[in-house]
Amino acid sequence: MLPVFERRLSVAPTASRVILRPFIPSSAEQITSIVRRAMALSETEVLTELNDIRKNFSFRHYDLESLLESHLALISVRVPIEKVSWERQLLIGALFSGEYAPESAALFNPSIVPHPDQSGLEPGALRVVMSLRATGEGHISSLEFRTVIVYDDGRATLQPAATTYASMPRVVSVAEESVEIRFAPDVLLDERIIFPMFAVESNGIEDARFVRFSEPGKPDTYYATYTAYNGQAITPRLIQTDDFVTFHMLALFGGAVKNKGMALFPRKIAGRYAMISRQDDENLFLMFADNIRYWEETQYLHGPRFAWELVKTGNCGSPIETEFGWLLITHGVGPMRQYCIGAMLLDLENPLKVIGCLKEPLIIPEGRDREGYVPNVVYSCGSLVHAGRLVLAYGLSDSISVIATTDLAELLDLLLKSGP
Repeated sequence: MLPVFERRLSVAPTASRVILRPFIPSSAEQITSIVRRAMALSETEVLTELNDIRKNFSFRHYDLESLLESHLALISVRVPIEKVSWERQLLIGALFSGEYAPESAALFNPSIVPHPDQSGLEPGALRVVMSLRATGEGHISSLEFRTVIVYDDGRATLQPAATTYASMPRVVSVAEESVEIRFAPDVLLDERIIFPMFAVESNGIEDARFVRFSEPGKPDTYYATYTAYNGQAITPRLIQTDDFVTFHMLALFGGAVKNKGMALFPRKIAGRYAMISRQDDENLFLMFADNIRYWEETQYLHGPRFAWELVKTGNCGSPIETEFGWLLITHGVGPMRQYCIGAMLLDLENPLKVIGCLKEPLIIPEGRDREGYVPNVVYSCGSLVHAGRLVLAYGLSDSISVIATTDLAELLDLLLKSGP
C-alpha cells in the first residue's frame, strides 16, 4: 500500500500583491507627447494629481516615490529636469509607470529548503523558505517566497506576511553572464519578488529548484536551477544566495545545459558536483562536473516505463540524502497529459545505480485538484525531510501550492522492496 500524504497547508494566489513596473511606449513621439502634456499642467494641477497618487498608491508599494523617480530616469532625456519641480518630476514618473499583479493567475511549483535563520523557534520546529512560481498577466512568471514553520508532529504553518508589499531588488553589479541583485535589508522575505529583468528571461523565471548545498570546511550556500524563458527559447540558469537577500543570477555553460528540470545534489559525490537532468525532454540523466557552471557529461538514469509516465518523466527537485540512498521525487506525464508524482531511490555512492523505483505514483491529480490554470497536474520543485517525515511541497494544476507530509520510513521501506 502506498504511503498516505496528509495535506498540512495551502498557499493561494492573490491579486492584491502588486509591483510597480516601468510602462514606456515604444514610440519616441508618444513619449514626447505625454511629457509635453504633463509640462502644460499648472503647479496646482500637478500637486492635486500627485496627492491623489500618494493617497491611492503609497500603501501598495514600498517607497513609492523612489520607484517613480527611477521610472522618470528611463525617459529623463526628454524631460528638462532643471526646469521642472520635484512634484512634476514624480507625476511624470507616474505617467510612465504601471502596476502588475505577479501572482494574479497562479502560484505554483514550489520548492522548500531550511531557512538560514533558525532562531526563536520552539523545540522540534524548523523554519523553511518556500519558493514559488508566480504567474500574472501575459503568462509572465516570477519568483516569490513564503516563510513556513514545520513541526515535529507533522504540522506546518504559513507565517503571515507583515504587509501586502511585493518588492523587487536593485541591481548591484552586472558582469559577463552574471548579475548580482539585492533587496533592501528591511524588506521581509515574504515581500521579495524576483521579476524577469533581462532578455533571456523576459517572459519568465520558471520552476526554481532550490537546494541547501553543503561542503566540508565551508558555510552552506543555496543554489537553484531555473528555466529562463524569453517567449521563444528556454535556457537553464542558476541562482546562488547565502541569505535570500543577495542573489547571483548566473548563466550555465556546456553541451549538457539544455531543456528543463536540472536539479543539483545537495553535496558533491566523489569530489564532483552532481545533477539530475532531462536533456531529451523524455528521460532522466545524471551529470557530473568539476565546475558548477560548466556541464558536459551525461549518463542515462531512468526513462518512461509505467503507464502513468509513458509520455515523459522528470525530477521534482534535488535528491534527498537518507541512510538508505538518495530519495529522488519524480514526476511522470501519461495519458491526457496528466502529471503525477512518483519516487526513486538511488545508491549514495553511485547514483546511477537504482535501488528502488515505485511502479505506481505517490500522488495523482484527482477531484478538485484537477481543476486549474493547467488541468490535471501535480508538480513539485523540491522537498525535505524533518522529524522522520518527508515534507513535500507541490502545485495543483498550475494554480495553488500545498505542503503535505508522509512517514519517511514507510516510503523508504516501500522503495527498498520495489526493486529497480
